[in-house]
Amino acid sequence: MCPSRIALGLWLAALTLATLTLALRGELVTDLQGFAPDPVSADGIVLDPGAGPAGRMLLLAIAGGEARDRAAASDALVAALEDVPDVAGVHNGRLDPDDPALEFLIEHRYLLSPRIHADAFSQDALREHLQARRDDLSSAVPELPRELIPRDPTAETRVVLEQLATTGGRATTGPDGVWVTPDRERALLVLRSTADGMDLDAQAALIERTRTAFADLDPPELRLQIAGPAVIAVESRATIRGEVTWITTGASIALALLLLAVFRHPHPVWLAAVPLASGILIAAAVVTTVFGHLHGIALAFGITVLGIALDYPLHLFAHAQRRDSPHLGDARLAQAARELGPVIALGAGSTVLVFALMALTGFSGMAQLGLFVLTGVAVAAVTTRWVLPVLVPARLQREGLPAPRLPVPVALAHPPALARWGVALLALAAVAVVASADPFPWEDRLSALHPVPEEQVTLDQELRGALGLPDVRHALLITADSAERALRASEALVPELEALRASGLVDGFGHPAEVLPSRQRQQQRQAALPHPDDLRERLAAASADLGFREGAFAPFVEDISAAREQALLAPETLPDGPLRNALDPLLQPHEDGQGWTAWVRLQGVRDDEALARWAADIPRADLSEREGTGAGVHHIDFFRASEELVIGFRDEALQRLALGLVAVALLLLVATRAPGRSLRILTAVGTGLLLTLAALILLGVRLSLFHLIALLLIAGLCLDYAVFFSRPLRDAAARLRNLRSVGVCALSTLVVFGLLALSSLPVLQALGLTVVLGVVFSFLAAALLAPEVNPGKH
Repeated sequence: MCPSRIALGLWLAALTLATLTLALRGELVTDLQGFAPDPVSADGIVLDPGAGPAGRMLLLAIAGGEARDRAAASDALVAALEDVPDVAGVHNGRLDPDDPALEFLIEHRYLLSPRIHADAFSQDALREHLQARRDDLSSAVPELPRELIPRDPTAETRVVLEQLATTGGRATTGPDGVWVTPDRERALLVLRSTADGMDLDAQAALIERTRTAFADLDPPELRLQIAGPAVIAVESRATIRGEVTWITTGASIALALLLLAVFRHPHPVWLAAVPLASGILIAAAVVTTVFGHLHGIALAFGITVLGIALDYPLHLFAHAQRRDSPHLGDARLAQAARELGPVIALGAGSTVLVFALMALTGFSGMAQLGLFVLTGVAVAAVTTRWVLPVLVPARLQREGLPAPRLPVPVALAHPPALARWGVALLALAAVAVVASADPFPWEDRLSALHPVPEEQVTLDQELRGALGLPDVRHALLITADSAERALRASEALVPELEALRASGLVDGFGHPAEVLPSRQRQQQRQAALPHPDDLRERLAAASADLGFREGAFAPFVEDISAAREQALLAPETLPDGPLRNALDPLLQPHEDGQGWTAWVRLQGVRDDEALARWAADIPRADLSEREGTGAGVHHIDFFRASEELVIGFRDEALQRLALGLVAVALLLLVATRAPGRSLRILTAVGTGLLLTLAALILLGVRLSLFHLIALLLIAGLCLDYAVFFSRPLRDAAARLRNLRSVGVCALSTLVVFGLLALSSLPVLQALGLTVVLGVVFSFLAAALLAPEVNPGKH
């Protein structure tokens, strides 16, 4: 049987198997956490921003209209959202006595309230509270609902609910009883999601559901504003998808028009897509089989980098010319495939080596990207060599394609002798530019890569400040071998935190023991509760002349009596409801079941460096010994920690690139058995990379991970160009055909990535600009370093 027919059958079988694999097992993961390196700080602390409290929180503001309308809309929005399954809690500052979840908090308020101490129930303290409750009875906006006054005259329920609602924040309550901004022009709400902040699909659905619920209220002249880390992440993803859509559409149309103009025939347009599409499909199936899922970012970048594979069919078409071409050649499509097979195999093998080393990295996202590209490139090369000639219509196979209509500069077709010296001088200048860049312009801030409108960031800061919510950047993580010890350590840290606040370094703080005190603290509060007989005497004296009827506060006395004997609370005994929802993000068991982590959130950090120095002394304090907690305290600066992760990611990628180039050098030596040709290829690749890097530095560009990915793509493209240009050619016509072949490939890449360079998104712009520069420099370097035509070579 004909080898091509066998290859066609195997190709169809591979496509079928890949399709079935993706249909049955395909899972496309889109959360950002899944692509990043394992989130572990230098201290060995696991960082999971999505599981943290800030990532689960949406900040809502209702603007416009009158204050009364805003308050009414705020209450209606709470009612519309509180029973939504994805909502862990939604609060606007108003206390609802009819809330079923409120009963558990009322029953346990004396274990939970921080105001419970020995003097909290003295006669003077009780009289002050009773006077406030008398004012509530005559107030249009009482501090405590009238239904709760007989049972809770000291208003401990409100204290507990305020702590749960803001979890460390402090918002202003307006005259209508809901939270408002300091200028009272907007009503404020806090919504906590049950989903992790990095689960963007769930967050996007919740944001849309919130907007729909507000729109259903049909509020006149009112508008809803939503902020928070999840909003920024969701809007970033939507912006990226929108730009990618139009760029992909534009690039596809431009590429099709380019191929039609160059080859003057429609078949190259669809045939060129066959190896690329085959590579993408089979690569996606292989990655899914190995990792159990395919990350969306690996897929997107993988398809981008796999643009290298588009060169293979273009080389084939450019060399499969008709006999009546002005540039005579006897290579038809099948013969061209045989002649170019070794060259394509060498270029593809070199690229596969580079990305194979990337696939062995410990970073899941980079490993997926490496495996995707190496598989796709290998499949595309095999498809071009064995399958594509079979798919071409018979007439076109016999006659070949028209010669590419592409003007070629004379200087490239017949480069002067000085050209190589010019390339050498440019390479030396590039080395000087790169070496003199001190510090090297790495961009390690992930925030600089986000396509987030400035107004969205400003809104988040405004609402966070108005609600008095803690800083999303800084946190203290307390690790202990039990939940009780973690809670006790949180309480033991309060004096140091109070001193920190007094020094002006932070505005405030919040910790899990504010939500659920340790059992030790609960016992202390129980001991501070008065005996029912003593309480009745104090109440009688405190209520004298205030107008309350005798026995009005009997429910209060009964609750105090019950609280003296009630079981203490623990994380595992909490029912579903606001208390558990508030505690879970702040107190978390380790995944291995060998300990607990408590989050201490800091508000209004004034000096990052001073806070870091203060935090460095925390482990040396006698916290654990003083309280017997056996706990450790770690300061986490999430911005700095993310930079460290990026640096580690970048350094490993650079190491893999360097090892890849060494491996490619060995492959070239073995495959070509010509050290001179191998050196020529490597010189062209190195020159292209150096000139690109130097140009970016001179343009003032700070280099991010995405520039590095683009440089990997450039390395693959330059290898392809240099391998073709380094072939020994026997006449000027062959050299011109070779030049046009590589020129078509370079021009097609420029069209696609030129559109990316025009994007407003930093990620796409970085890819586009870097690849455009790299293609130009790589093409010129490979062309000018090409060997002279040698008629004696065959």
